[in-house]
Parts: sequence; structure tokens; C-alpha cells
Amino acid sequence: MEKTELKNAVETLLFITDQPIGVSKITQAVGVKSREEVEAVLAEIQREYAERDTAVQVLEIADGFQMATKSDFAKYVRNLFNEKMAMRLSTAALETLSIVAYKQPLTRAEIEQVRGVEVIAALETLLEKGLIKVAGRKESVGRPLLYGTTSDFLRRFGLRSLADLPPLDSFHPESENSRQSMAASGAGPFQAVSKTTAEIEAEVETEMEVETETEVETETEVETEAETETETEPESEPEPDSETPTAETDD
Repeated sequence: MEKTELKNAVETLLFITDQPIGVSKITQAVGVKSREEVEAVLAEIQREYAERDTAVQVLEIADGFQMATKSDFAKYVRNLFNEKMAMRLSTAALETLSIVAYKQPLTRAEIEQVRGVEVIAALETLLEKGLIKVAGRKESVGRPLLYGTTSDFLRRFGLRSLADLPPLDSFHPESENSRQSMAASGAGPFQAVSKTTAEIEAEVETEMEVETETEVETETEVETEAETETETEPESEPEPDSETPTAETDD
């Protein structure tokens, strides 16, 4: 196969597919035995699209290649589909997905141990959206299911492979002891949030209870004063009758 024909064939496959397609699959589809030849053509197509400076690009993503629009023009795609393409995840689902991505494969119990809460609903959501999958069973008591990420996860997050995940060390989380010491000294960004959520909620509930008790006491005092005034109010004397009968006298 001539290079021009091979190039056009590869570009056709990239255009027609809606999922990343691997080099081995492209090689099989175009009927070429040389993997290096296909990789060279893919690199040339990528370079040409980049030099054209158009809205379309060829991405190496999810262990394959895919033709896609540039993120700069995403708003126009959303306008066309009325934002139906957007995938929204809750905080719980994102946290669960992060744990699976960095520690896979792992069981539900292991995920819950990291998060500190149950993750049944979050796992169901991620499975339904195709971001995670059942990756097997752990060889332990009960043989629980193991979970891992999918190729769709890589595609949606723009990753070529799991190796492209940012290292955990890059996040530099502050330790709990450091946070508490900074909050106690009144310095740093933790000054305004030195109290935990549970403490804040407890204070709010206490304030609400105090306000409720104050309102009840105030209403009780008002009712008591009203009753006292009613009891102490003097009874009005009956008005004398204008037609008081006079005693008759004997002549």
C-alpha cells in the first residue's frame, strides 16, 4: 500500500470512530503488517492537523488515537446539544473515582476505609456512567469484587494512560497537626475555618434551641401578665337603679 493511500485510510478510521482506536486495531483494519509504518503515519497526521490551526485535532488518548474538536470550541458544541453532553458528578462520586484511579484494583471495603463512609451509591453512579468497571475478585474471604477505571475514564479526563495521572505528592496536603497548630495561633488560611463542620452544626443547633426557648419563655410571660391583669382588675360596681321604690308611710 502506498503511503498516500495508507494515510487516507488511517484518517478515515480516525474520522469514523467515536472511540479511541489503538495502533494494533488500525494496523489490522488497513491490512498493514508494519506497526512502525502506521505509527509514523499517525504522527504525520497529528502534525498536519496541528499546523493547520483548525478546530479539529488528533489526540493520543486512552491507549489509542481519536479525532476530536479542541476544547476552545466546546461551548458551541454544548449550545448545539443543549448541554446534554455534560457529565456531572457529585463530590462523593468524584472522591470515590479518585480513590479507584490511584489505588486500583481495590474492593468496596477498601474504598470505604479510605473515605470513612459507605460508597455504595457512588459506585453505582460511576458504574452506570462507565467510568469504572468490575476488574475481578480479590482472593480473600468472600472473594469481594475489585474495581478499576475504564478507557472511557481516560478519554473523558484527557489521559493517554494511568501513568499520566498527576502524582499524589504534587498535591502537598497539609497535615491535621499543622492545620490545628495554625488555627490555634490565628495564622494562615485556617484561621477562619478552625472549627470542624460538626462543631459549627452543633453551635447552630444550640443557637436555634436557645432562640426557640427564648420565644417560648417570652410567649409564656406575655400570657402570664395578661392573666394577672385580668385577675387584678377591680370589679365594677353596679349602677344604681334610677327608679328606686320609696317606702310608703301610713297617714
